[in-house]
Amino acid sequence: MTRTTSLRTLAQRWLSALVLSLALVTVASAQETIRITGKVVSKSDKEPLIGVNITDAHVKRAYAATDVDGRFAFNVHLGTTLKFSMVGAKSVNVKVKNHKFMEVEMEEENISLGEVVVAAKIIKDKITPEPTDIEVKGNYFHVRTRVRVPREMFSHDTRLVVQPILNDVTRGELKLMRPLVYDAKGYNTTQDRMYGFNMNDSVAGDPLARHVTVKSKAMREKNRTNDIIGYSDSIYVEHVKDEFSCDVYMAIENYNRILYRDTTIIARGTVNPLRWLDYSFAAGEMNDSAYIPKPEMQLRDSRGEVNLRFPIGKSVFDTNDPQNAAEVEKMRQQIQQIAGTKDATLQALSMEGTSSPDGRYNYNLTLAQRRMDFAVNYLRQLVPEELRRDMQFKSKAAVAPWSDVVKLMRADSLYDEAAQVEQIVKRYGNIDQQGRAIRKLPFFGRLLEGKYLPQLRKVGYVMNYSIFRQLTLEEIAELYEKDYKQLSRFEFFKLYRNETDRNKREKILRQSLEMYPSFMAVANDLEALLINRQASDPDILRRFVGRSAPQVVNTNQMIALLNAGLYSQADSVADFVADNEQSHLLLAVNAVLNGRYEDNFNTVAQTGKRNELIMLLAMKRNKEASELSKTLPEDEALTHYLRAICLNRLDDPVDAYKALKKALEMDPSLEKIAHVDGDVNDLLLDKKNQPNEQ
Repeated sequence: MTRTTSLRTLAQRWLSALVLSLALVTVASAQETIRITGKVVSKSDKEPLIGVNITDAHVKRAYAATDVDGRFAFNVHLGTTLKFSMVGAKSVNVKVKNHKFMEVEMEEENISLGEVVVAAKIIKDKITPEPTDIEVKGNYFHVRTRVRVPREMFSHDTRLVVQPILNDVTRGELKLMRPLVYDAKGYNTTQDRMYGFNMNDSVAGDPLARHVTVKSKAMREKNRTNDIIGYSDSIYVEHVKDEFSCDVYMAIENYNRILYRDTTIIARGTVNPLRWLDYSFAAGEMNDSAYIPKPEMQLRDSRGEVNLRFPIGKSVFDTNDPQNAAEVEKMRQQIQQIAGTKDATLQALSMEGTSSPDGRYNYNLTLAQRRMDFAVNYLRQLVPEELRRDMQFKSKAAVAPWSDVVKLMRADSLYDEAAQVEQIVKRYGNIDQQGRAIRKLPFFGRLLEGKYLPQLRKVGYVMNYSIFRQLTLEEIAELYEKDYKQLSRFEFFKLYRNETDRNKREKILRQSLEMYPSFMAVANDLEALLINRQASDPDILRRFVGRSAPQVVNTNQMIALLNAGLYSQADSVADFVADNEQSHLLLAVNAVLNGRYEDNFNTVAQTGKRNELIMLLAMKRNKEASELSKTLPEDEALTHYLRAICLNRLDDPVDAYKALKKALEMDPSLEKIAHVDGDVNDLLLDKKNQPNEQ
């Protein structure tokens, strides 16, 4: 038998076996196979998880991986135990039951990257992503690399999944970037045939289809048999000042098992020379008269409760009763206080009485209303005649339900007695029927009639009054110390604008915003104070910014966002800031921090040689930057640090190391930043191998 004949025979046998296996799959599917779909989310925040591998927990067969929405879909036998796994999360096993949709939650796990697992002894090489930089533009981190795949590792029936992972070292958080999926032609074709669905359909087909690149000769490395796959992606990051690294998780799988796993670090820091950009902007107070408050009429309420004692069945209380006399006096003093307040006018007196539910409901309600009418008419006489002419006097009555008695008893831990009363309330819908049944309880006279029913008999009141006042600064300060909640917008504004102590001023501003959350002038001035003391809070003005907001509000919010490292948000607010002499530099710095260098280079470069050098580095004009670094002051540590960046980029690591060493000797605090700076951290990692200076 010739070699050609032998290969043809083997191919025929393989094809026959494949056809037979597919036939068996078809038969089995008709009996016990179902189509399942689902979603995998993080247990902590319910966000979808991308690139989760789904395999048979027993035979290691790979079914699918989740897409960018965390979704999956495939055919599977009933009773199969599925294993959900991914880097950075605890694996989860789920048994397939007679349901077609499942949601799986995965819990984060502390992982140690760098481990290599080889499942087949024939694999002797490694997949090697090229080291790269994490470039920062605004709040977007850009990762570009190339992945070398040795020919001997990648057969016609395999798939390579490359999953870059952005690691926020500071916060211990992982962000999955777009996966790279590399299919051999045979795998790509067979995948479609085996499962009987369209691979390009990410819902009904292969969830990774949109990320698939099929192996071709065009990817062959020149003069070598390795394949080279290019990768480029960006991701939004809110905390740009944190420490970051980028790891790559790789796995090779065939139709039923994972053959190779590896994790490698491709970047140990971010390349962001703009971290050294020197800028500072002063914030302004509100100067638009349209938003500065004026003295205003204020409508206020004075609320309270009086304990008036009425004889049983009577609507008139005894004014000589010591308790009644004391309660009436309390109200009289309050009325007198309001009446004696400068520029105050009494508007209304409202009284509301509640009776206990013992006795007939209609009788109780009528009695309660008559009592309130009497009380209002009596208290009317306490108001000076010149004030009560224009006042409104109102009364209202109600009967407390028996359920209120239940609440009082439970508060005293009388659970058995409370349950008996509650049972009667639930049994009878009519309050009179409830009362008749409750009065038969053995503890009615001892507990209910003597202790709890009297607590339900209440009389409340509300006195409405308006006040128009324009106090002196001294009077406002006195009122503030007594009760700051009594101050109007105008009084708050006048008080803090005249306060010279910054801490006291901040306190008044925050109290003002507490009382009047929509007070734009206060919010703006509070943010201005915080910005100018380098403690900005971008949340204060967030609700006020927009095209119709005053220029100073939008400008202050832009400054606060830039200071917080929220560059993309600042860029959105920039649309509302007019470009003029006062704002031109602010807008230019914002544009630069968001990656728009060319049009804003001159504006920012004119602020100083160091900023010019930093701009050159951001634009990768490294030779120009290196020449300019020679003109910076030699007695500043940052000069030597920036010079180290320039030299390292120009492939002069020896001199770069010397410059960095000098910078760290002059300012040891720079080492912390150097560890997260992708431009120089390789010098720190390799410094033990650097030559000794003579």
